[in-house]
Amino acid sequence: MSPIYIFTLSLLALAALLALVRGSGWERSTAAVLVLGWTLSWLTPFDFKTPPWPAIIADACVFLFLLYGALQSRRLWMAVAAGFQCLVLATHYVFVERLDLDNWAYISAYYVWNIGVIGTLCAASLLRPRKARLSGRLGVPKEDDGQST
Repeated sequence: MSPIYIFTLSLLALAALLALVRGSGWERSTAAVLVLGWTLSWLTPFDFKTPPWPAIIADACVFLFLLYGALQSRRLWMAVAAGFQCLVLATHYVFVERLDLDNWAYISAYYVWNIGVIGTLCAASLLRPRKARLSGRLGVPKEDDGQST
């Protein structure tokens, strides 16, 4: 495995963990979709001579999810992530059109744009405002239920 693959995979694992711990439904769903897309891409054989169509289809589905999320949730980070994912698809398009393209350039661009998508998810999970819980934890008193006399 190449170092950029290991780094990006580690960043994806961190982003998924942050989304589970700190994220809302959109962050968690995005993490699940990214992990699924990466799993499908990993299962796709790639020989650097033919386009990896299953991985391209998986990345297109991730893009459609992010675009849908950007339109429905109106969260800026989803629009940014969709933009990076669009660049992932553009990288695939260039490779499909120019199979003689240097593989190093194709793979490097692919991972750089994926790091953008994953980094956006990390930032969204970390910067998400947290609501105060009224559960009696951390010195916050529980709400009165109106039953006391």
